[in-house]
Amino acid sequence: MNYVQNTDADRAAMLAAIGADSIDDLMAVIPEDCRFQGELDVEPALTEDALLREMKALADRNVSADDHPSFLGAGSYRHFCPALVDNLVSRTEYWTAYTPYQPEASQGTLTTILEWQSMMCRLTGMEVSNASVYDGATAVVESVLMALRLKPKATSIVVSAGVHPDTRGALNTYMGNLGIRIVEAPLENGATPSGHINEPDAAAVVFQSPNVFGVIEDVESLCQTAHAFEALAIVSADPISLSLLTPPGEVGADIVCGDANPMGNKPWFGGPGVGYMCARMEHVRQMPARIAGETVDADGRRAVVLTFQTREQHIRRAKATSNICTSQQLMALRATIWMSLLGKEGFHELGRTNLSRSHYAAGRIAALPGYELTWPEHSFFKEFTVSTPLPAGKLNKVLLKKHGIIGGYDLGRMDKSLANRWLVAVTDVNTKDEIDALVAALETIR
Repeated sequence: MNYVQNTDADRAAMLAAIGADSIDDLMAVIPEDCRFQGELDVEPALTEDALLREMKALADRNVSADDHPSFLGAGSYRHFCPALVDNLVSRTEYWTAYTPYQPEASQGTLTTILEWQSMMCRLTGMEVSNASVYDGATAVVESVLMALRLKPKATSIVVSAGVHPDTRGALNTYMGNLGIRIVEAPLENGATPSGHINEPDAAAVVFQSPNVFGVIEDVESLCQTAHAFEALAIVSADPISLSLLTPPGEVGADIVCGDANPMGNKPWFGGPGVGYMCARMEHVRQMPARIAGETVDADGRRAVVLTFQTREQHIRRAKATSNICTSQQLMALRATIWMSLLGKEGFHELGRTNLSRSHYAAGRIAALPGYELTWPEHSFFKEFTVSTPLPAGKLNKVLLKKHGIIGGYDLGRMDKSLANRWLVAVTDVNTKDEIDALVAALETIR
C-alpha cells in the first residue's frame, strides 16, 4: 500500500494551469451550503507501516474457512483450486487493457474469453455464451431483461420460491422499477410444482436447480410448463452440478445462467463472483455484455475479436441490451484455466466426489436422534436441508465456539419459520474426517 503525495509546489502548478489562485477559489462554484466545513471526525493519519499493522489486525478478526472445517454454502461454495491457477492468471499475456478493444494487443485475453464461452456452452448444452457478467444474481436479472426484450408485450414473470432470496431481491428491484409483476411459484415439499404454474402474460419462468434448499428440480417439466404459455424457461444452475446432471439446454431451457464462482475461485469473504449466461443462437442479438469470436487477420492468420457488444457506448442507447459494459474477466479466466486443468474426466470425477461425500454426510447426520433430512424423497447434489432439534443458529454458535467448525446455513435468516432448518454444504474439500468430526460434535450438543 503506497501513498501518492502532492506537494505544495504540485498543487500550485495545477492551480496555475487551471487559472485558480487557491483551493477555495477552485471550489467557489459549489454553493457554500453544500461544502463541508470544519474537520472530519476521523482518526489521525497513520504512517504506512502502522496502517498495514492496523489492516492486518482487522483482517485477523475474520473467521476463515481455510482455518476451520466448513459446511457453509447457500450460494457460495468452496472447491479445490490447483495452485497452477494462481500461477497462470499472473502471466503477462493477460495484462491487457480493461476492455480488449484493440485485438492486435489483446489476443491473450480474447482467446481466453472465447475458450470460456466454448466451455460454458458445452457445460450447459446451449449454443452461445457471453464473456460473463458480474455475478449469479446479475446473470438472472439480465436473463429476465433479455426475455422481456424477446417478449415485449409481457407484463409479468414467474419466479420459483426455490430461487435464492438474494437473487429474488435483485429481481424485485429491477422489475419494480419496470412495472413488471412477479408471480411467485411456491414450493411443495421443497420442489417447484410445474403443474400449478399458469401465467399467460409472463415473459419467463425462472427457477434454480439445485434450488436454494439443495433440491434438484425437474428441469424438463418446468421448461415444458414455461413453453406451454410461450414464456422462456430460465434456469439458474450451479455449474459444478452439471458435471453429473443433464445439461439444461438438452431438456428445453432457453437461457441457462448462474454464478461460476465455485470454478477456480473461492468465496473470497463474499465476492467477487462471476456470472455466466448462455442462450440459443436465435436470441443472440438480445444478449447483454460482449461476445468474442474468431476471424482472420490481413495475412489470413486465425485471430479473435470482440464480435458482439451491444452496449450503450457502441450503439444508440435505446438499442443497447444492458448497462453491463464489462465482464468479470479475471474470475472467468480463473474458471477457464480451472476447467482446462480438470478436463472432461476430471470434471466428472469432481462431481462424483461431491455427490458421494454429501450423501455420506447426510446419512450420518440423519442417523442422529432428533435430526432428519427435511425432504428425503428428493435428490440433491452437494447441499441438503436438515430439520434440527435446536435452532440452526444456536448449533452454529456452539460448533464454532467449542469445536472450531463452521456449520451450515441457518435458514431462519431467510424466514423465521425455518429456524430449525439447517442447509449443509459438503464438497470435495470436506474430508471424511471433517464430516465425522461434525457428526461427533452434533452428538454432544443438547
